[in-house]
Amino acid sequence: MVEAILIEVRKGKKVTAAFYGHPGVFACVAHRAIKQAKLENINAHMEPGISAEDCLYADLAIDPGKSGCMNLETSQFMFYQRNIDAAAHLILWQVGLAGDKSLAKFSTGKAYRQVLVDLLLETYPADHQVILYQAKVLPIETVRAEHIALADLIHAELFMHATLVIPPSETMQPNQAVLTKLALLDKQELQSKHRPKLRLVL
Repeated sequence: MVEAILIEVRKGKKVTAAFYGHPGVFACVAHRAIKQAKLENINAHMEPGISAEDCLYADLAIDPGKSGCMNLETSQFMFYQRNIDAAAHLILWQVGLAGDKSLAKFSTGKAYRQVLVDLLLETYPADHQVILYQAKVLPIETVRAEHIALADLIHAELFMHATLVIPPSETMQPNQAVLTKLALLDKQELQSKHRPKLRLVL
Protein backbone atom coordinates (compact mmCIF):
# COMPACT_ATOMS: atom_id res chain seq x y z
CA MET A 1 0.00 0.00 0.00
CA VAL A 2 2.85 2.35 0.82
CA GLU A 3 4.52 1.65 -2.51
CA ALA A 4 1.25 2.08 -4.42
CA ILE A 5 0.92 5.57 -2.94
CA LEU A 6 4.54 6.55 -3.55
CA ILE A 7 4.64 5.31 -7.14
CA GLU A 8 2.10 7.95 -8.07
CA VAL A 9 3.80 10.62 -5.96
CA ARG A 10 7.13 9.97 -7.66
CA LYS A 11 5.43 10.64 -11.00
CA GLY A 12 4.88 14.20 -9.82
CA LYS A 13 1.18 13.77 -9.15
CA LYS A 14 -0.67 15.34 -6.25
CA VAL A 15 -1.80 12.29 -4.30
CA THR A 16 -4.36 11.96 -1.53
CA ALA A 17 -4.61 8.63 0.31
CA ALA A 18 -7.94 8.35 2.12
CA PHE A 19 -8.31 5.99 5.09
CA TYR A 20 -11.39 5.24 7.14
CA GLY A 21 -11.38 6.87 10.57
CA HIS A 22 -8.23 8.76 11.51
CA PRO A 23 -5.32 7.98 9.15
CA GLY A 24 -2.82 7.98 12.01
CA VAL A 25 -4.70 5.81 14.51
CA PHE A 26 -4.09 2.04 14.23
CA ALA A 27 -3.04 2.65 10.64
CA CYS A 28 0.67 2.16 10.03
CA VAL A 29 0.46 2.66 6.25
CA ALA A 30 -0.13 6.41 6.47
CA HIS A 31 2.79 6.88 8.88
CA ARG A 32 5.10 4.73 6.74
CA ALA A 33 4.14 6.48 3.50
CA ILE A 34 4.79 9.94 4.95
CA LYS A 35 8.09 8.83 6.49
CA GLN A 36 9.30 7.36 3.17
CA ALA A 37 8.17 10.41 1.23
CA LYS A 38 10.15 12.70 3.52
CA LEU A 39 13.22 10.45 3.15
CA GLU A 40 12.89 11.10 -0.58
CA ASN A 41 12.53 14.86 0.01
CA ILE A 42 8.88 14.78 -1.02
CA ASN A 43 6.48 17.05 0.83
CA ALA A 44 3.86 14.99 2.68
CA HIS A 45 1.58 15.55 5.66
CA MET A 46 -1.38 14.01 7.46
CA GLU A 47 -4.82 15.56 7.88
CA PRO A 48 -6.82 14.48 10.95
CA GLY A 49 -9.96 12.40 10.69
CA ILE A 50 -12.64 11.11 13.03
CA SER A 51 -11.36 8.00 14.81
CA ALA A 52 -13.17 5.25 16.68
CA GLU A 53 -12.01 7.00 19.85
CA ASP A 54 -13.92 10.15 18.88
CA CYS A 55 -17.01 8.03 18.22
CA LEU A 56 -16.56 6.26 21.55
CA TYR A 57 -16.65 9.50 23.55
CA ALA A 58 -19.85 10.54 21.78
CA ASP A 59 -21.60 7.14 21.80
CA LEU A 60 -20.83 6.35 25.45
CA ALA A 61 -21.14 9.95 26.70
CA ILE A 62 -17.64 9.93 28.20
CA ASP A 63 -15.84 13.20 28.81
CA PRO A 64 -12.11 12.40 28.96
CA GLY A 65 -11.51 15.67 30.78
CA LYS A 66 -13.66 14.63 33.74
CA SER A 67 -11.55 11.84 35.20
CA GLY A 68 -9.01 11.12 32.46
CA CYS A 69 -8.58 8.25 30.00
CA MET A 70 -5.78 5.77 29.44
CA ASN A 71 -5.76 4.30 25.92
CA LEU A 72 -3.75 1.13 25.21
CA GLU A 73 -3.71 -1.61 22.62
CA THR A 74 -4.77 -4.76 24.49
CA SER A 75 -1.84 -7.02 23.66
CA GLN A 76 0.66 -4.25 24.34
CA PHE A 77 -1.00 -3.77 27.71
CA MET A 78 -0.48 -7.48 28.40
CA PHE A 79 3.11 -7.68 27.15
CA TYR A 80 4.49 -4.80 29.22
CA GLN A 81 4.24 -3.62 32.80
CA ARG A 82 1.84 -0.68 32.80
CA ASN A 83 0.54 1.29 35.75
CA ILE A 84 -3.26 1.49 35.75
CA ASP A 85 -5.03 4.48 37.26
CA ALA A 86 -8.28 2.96 38.54
CA ALA A 87 -9.72 6.46 38.98
CA ALA A 88 -9.63 7.02 35.20
CA HIS A 89 -11.21 5.22 32.24
CA LEU A 90 -9.06 2.43 30.83
CA ILE A 91 -9.71 1.86 27.12
CA LEU A 92 -8.25 -1.32 25.63
CA TRP A 93 -8.32 -1.49 21.84
CA GLN A 94 -8.54 -4.71 19.79
CA VAL A 95 -9.54 -6.79 22.81
CA GLY A 96 -10.54 -9.66 20.51
CA LEU A 97 -6.83 -10.09 19.70
CA ALA A 98 -5.73 -10.19 23.34
CA GLY A 99 -2.28 -11.74 23.68
CA ASP A 100 -1.57 -12.21 19.96
CA LYS A 101 2.11 -11.87 19.01
CA SER A 102 1.81 -13.34 15.51
CA LEU A 103 -0.01 -10.38 13.90
CA ALA A 104 -1.65 -13.05 11.74
CA LYS A 105 -4.76 -13.94 13.76
CA PHE A 106 -8.25 -12.51 13.55
CA SER A 107 -9.05 -13.48 17.15
CA THR A 108 -7.62 -15.27 20.17
CA GLY A 109 -9.49 -17.74 22.35
CA LYS A 110 -10.79 -17.90 25.89
CA ALA A 111 -7.45 -19.03 27.33
CA TYR A 112 -5.78 -15.83 26.10
CA ARG A 113 -8.72 -13.79 27.36
CA GLN A 114 -8.39 -15.42 30.78
CA VAL A 115 -4.82 -14.12 31.01
CA LEU A 116 -6.13 -10.61 30.28
CA VAL A 117 -8.92 -10.89 32.85
CA ASP A 118 -6.52 -12.21 35.49
CA LEU A 119 -4.28 -9.20 34.85
CA LEU A 120 -7.21 -6.78 35.16
CA LEU A 121 -8.43 -8.48 38.35
CA GLU A 122 -5.25 -7.27 40.03
CA THR A 123 -6.82 -3.80 39.88
CA TYR A 124 -10.57 -4.22 39.45
CA PRO A 125 -13.20 -6.36 41.24
CA ALA A 126 -14.63 -9.30 39.28
CA ASP A 127 -18.12 -7.79 39.22
CA HIS A 128 -16.93 -4.37 38.00
CA GLN A 129 -19.12 -3.33 35.05
CA VAL A 130 -17.19 -2.87 31.81
CA ILE A 131 -18.38 -1.98 28.31
CA LEU A 132 -17.78 -3.85 25.06
CA TYR A 133 -17.82 -1.15 22.40
CA GLN A 134 -17.90 -1.19 18.62
CA ALA A 135 -18.41 1.99 16.64
CA LYS A 136 -20.62 2.13 13.58
CA VAL A 137 -18.71 1.72 10.33
CA LEU A 138 -21.78 2.17 8.11
CA PRO A 139 -24.87 4.33 8.69
CA ILE A 140 -27.10 1.22 8.66
CA GLU A 141 -25.18 -0.36 11.55
CA THR A 142 -25.85 0.09 15.25
CA VAL A 143 -23.38 0.91 18.00
CA ARG A 144 -22.42 -1.94 20.30
CA ALA A 145 -22.32 -0.78 23.92
CA GLU A 146 -22.74 -3.98 25.92
CA HIS A 147 -22.37 -3.75 29.71
CA ILE A 148 -21.00 -6.90 31.37
CA ALA A 149 -19.13 -7.87 34.53
CA LEU A 150 -15.36 -7.98 34.06
CA ALA A 151 -15.26 -11.70 34.91
CA ASP A 152 -17.75 -12.42 32.09
CA LEU A 153 -15.39 -11.03 29.45
CA ILE A 154 -13.98 -14.55 29.02
CA HIS A 155 -17.26 -15.81 27.55
CA ALA A 156 -18.28 -12.69 25.61
CA GLU A 157 -18.52 -12.64 21.82
CA LEU A 158 -15.58 -10.55 20.64
CA PHE A 159 -14.58 -9.34 17.22
CA MET A 160 -11.22 -8.03 16.04
CA HIS A 161 -12.36 -4.39 16.18
CA ALA A 162 -14.05 -4.64 19.60
CA THR A 163 -12.92 -2.23 22.30
CA LEU A 164 -13.05 -2.80 26.05
CA VAL A 165 -13.96 0.27 28.09
CA ILE A 166 -13.35 0.00 31.83
CA PRO A 167 -14.93 2.86 33.81
CA PRO A 168 -13.23 4.10 36.98
CA SER A 169 -13.55 1.80 39.98
CA GLU A 170 -12.14 4.35 42.42
CA THR A 171 -12.53 8.06 43.06
CA MET A 172 -9.71 10.49 42.48
CA GLN A 173 -7.69 11.13 45.65
CA PRO A 174 -6.56 14.71 46.33
CA ASN A 175 -2.82 15.34 46.22
CA GLN A 176 -2.71 17.30 49.47
CA ALA A 177 0.97 18.19 49.26
CA VAL A 178 0.51 19.87 45.87
CA LEU A 179 -2.76 21.52 46.91
CA THR A 180 -1.02 23.04 49.96
CA LYS A 181 1.76 24.47 47.78
CA LEU A 182 -0.75 25.94 45.34
CA ALA A 183 -2.82 27.46 48.15
CA LEU A 184 0.32 29.15 49.48
CA LEU A 185 1.10 30.56 46.02
CA ASP A 186 -2.48 31.84 45.70
CA LYS A 187 -2.18 33.53 49.10
CA GLN A 188 1.14 35.16 48.18
CA GLU A 189 -0.26 36.36 44.88
CA LEU A 190 -3.31 37.86 46.60
CA GLN A 191 -1.15 39.62 49.20
CA SER A 192 1.06 41.01 46.47
CA LYS A 193 -1.95 42.53 44.67
CA HIS A 194 -3.23 44.25 47.84
CA ARG A 195 0.15 45.41 49.11
CA PRO A 196 0.45 49.24 49.05
CA LYS A 197 2.86 50.48 46.45
CA LEU A 198 5.26 53.29 47.31
CA ARG A 199 5.51 55.97 44.65
CA LEU A 200 8.30 58.49 44.80
CA VAL A 201 7.66 61.85 43.20
CA LEU A 202 10.68 64.03 42.56
